Amino acid sequence: MKPSTPRTPGRPKRLEQQQPVRETILFIASKLFMELGYEAVSVQQIAKACDVTKASIYYYFDGKPQLFTAAVSAVLERARASTSQLLNQDLPLRERLIHVSEAKLSRSHGDFETIMREARPSLSPEQLDEITSKEEQLHECLAEHLTQAMEAGEIRRTDPLLTAHAFSAVLMLGIREIAKGTPADKLARDIVDLFWDGLSI
Repeated sequence: MKPSTPRTPGRPKRLEQQQPVRETILFIASKLFMELGYEAVSVQQIAKACDVTKASIYYYFDGKPQLFTAAVSAVLERARASTSQLLNQDLPLRERLIHVSEAKLSRSHGDFETIMREARPSLSPEQLDEITSKEEQLHECLAEHLTQAMEAGEIRRTDPLLTAHAFSAVLMLGIREIAKGTPADKLARDIVDLFWDGLSI
């Protein structure tokens, strides 16, 4: 009988499952970080939630800062893809912004700015740049559609990227209202109505 090939230390036993282990770790880690924050989540807690060993986490990620960076970057990339899909609907911009707002506010997560402020001391400049780059891609996606609406005369001309940042900031405030029990659909319309007054021609 041929001797079995030694397994690399820390290599996850679940590697052959349908969903790659790394993607499972990222998905669950992103949920925990976004719901509980950086400090409250440990690598051991993530490993337990993923049903893998702590060594399996370290097989893919050097440590908690790298895992956090990858997890948050994945969240932002999913948000960009979802936002792009909603903004590409054949609807007036105002209705599309309401759909984007409803999607954002209906997700269960903490205040992104608070989470980042908590994590920042533990992250390297390169890790912070990676997250910032993903966040900026999300703003650029929104700015692109704002520009199209400006060129079509649907809204007044402003700096589209600045306007995209302002819209995101208002949505961040909305997340705090969600925590108080305000329904997401009502709050989404209230936010867009407030924001729309500044864009109307």
